[in-house]
Amino acid sequence: MILWGRLPTLPCILPLALLSCATAGSIIATVGTDVTLTCKYDAQHYGKLPVCWGRGAIPSRGCANEVIKSDGTSVSSRLSERYLLLGNLEEGDVSLTIRQVEEEDSGMYGCRVEIPGWFNDHKHQITLSVVAARPGPLTVETREVRERSLKVQWTPAFDGGRPVTSYRVDLKSKQGTNAPETVAV
Repeated sequence: MILWGRLPTLPCILPLALLSCATAGSIIATVGTDVTLTCKYDAQHYGKLPVCWGRGAIPSRGCANEVIKSDGTSVSSRLSERYLLLGNLEEGDVSLTIRQVEEEDSGMYGCRVEIPGWFNDHKHQITLSVVAARPGPLTVETREVRERSLKVQWTPAFDGGRPVTSYRVDLKSKQGTNAPETVAV
């Protein structure tokens, strides 16, 4: 599940100043899903251009902590097989797809499209927040019932990438008159 939110966007207006175009956004994704961080430019106008994606703020040149790079026609380097450019590079879609996101993938990402000339680069900053998935309901099976004991079995729910350290089982008497007893498992 991917939730999309936007931070204030900086307009790409250059009134009498030589500033590059910069925009910002944010995305919330769930652990284990694929997420796409959007970055596009006008390839019809500029042609095929080099692009890089990095982690952290976009520096004055290149990309900090580079995760993937393209020469404008194909991927020339990548940090991991999880980082992909699945968009149509010919049309200027240089969006970054991260496969099977983990909480450690949270943070700021920057896309830089290298447009020829001074201060012309297109820069797009995106903050990715990866959250654990809500666990589904447990299905508990009764295995063995005795006079004073009971064996149950269940399949653990998705843990969001974190180890499960304990379970809590609430016991009720058959008549339901006593308060439930809680047992740590």
